[in-house]
Amino acid sequence: MAKNDLVLENVTKKFGGLTAVDRLDMEVCQGQIYGLIGPNGAGKTTIFNCITGIHPCEEGRILWKGDDITKLPPHRIAAKGILRTFQTIRLFPQMSVAENIMSGRHVKSSQGWWHGIMHTPKSRRDERENWLKVEEQLEFFQLHEFTVQPVQSLPYGLQRRVEIARAMAAEPSLLILDEPAAGLNDKETMGLLKLVFRIREMGVTILLIEHDMDLVMQLTEKLTVINFGKKIAEGTPAQIQQNKDVIEAYLGSDDDD
Repeated sequence: MAKNDLVLENVTKKFGGLTAVDRLDMEVCQGQIYGLIGPNGAGKTTIFNCITGIHPCEEGRILWKGDDITKLPPHRIAAKGILRTFQTIRLFPQMSVAENIMSGRHVKSSQGWWHGIMHTPKSRRDERENWLKVEEQLEFFQLHEFTVQPVQSLPYGLQRRVEIARAMAAEPSLLILDEPAAGLNDKETMGLLKLVFRIREMGVTILLIEHDMDLVMQLTEKLTVINFGKKIAEGTPAQIQQNKDVIEAYLGSDDDD
């Protein structure tokens, strides 16, 4: 039986009088590609923000490998191996591809600030190791030819690849992808599909939000569907496709006419 890596228990998030996430339970198993879907405004990104510590939840708890991470700040959650990308790409536009990927390594550094200033042996070892990891990501994501280019000069699809490479440079156990196919053409989307499978083969658990339903159904092993912050369905892609509550949430019911 697969072990649960990430567990959400009764998670609730409110903004004033609005309940964005309402008593959500969810379990993501180790090595799984898990999808979180729902109509626009359903609360999906808010859930990701709660998991990664950006938004504290009012009720419930979030467990990672058995540890309660509900109240931890984002940098400590990242240090535990939970890394994410964003719906809107957040890179350093004037920095090179390699430098952007290197920025993802900060959560792995164990040296104090004085090591860098004094250029100690520990600092030099750390820098060598970091650049080796950057080199691995450049190779894995096929970005070598763009190593020294500023990311703002790259087309959108390549920028998305750089963003995922930066997250992978931190050696995540859980990679959270927020609409990774947004803005991609058909060829880029197919490349993303293959890339996510390759990342999973490395032992990384993947949790994603995605509006491209064809991609979701090909990629994920299990799905949670939410609407107005509430879970309305959970199951395999085949089960979700046949679920009347999901169909109603996306397409509306006859009573809505």
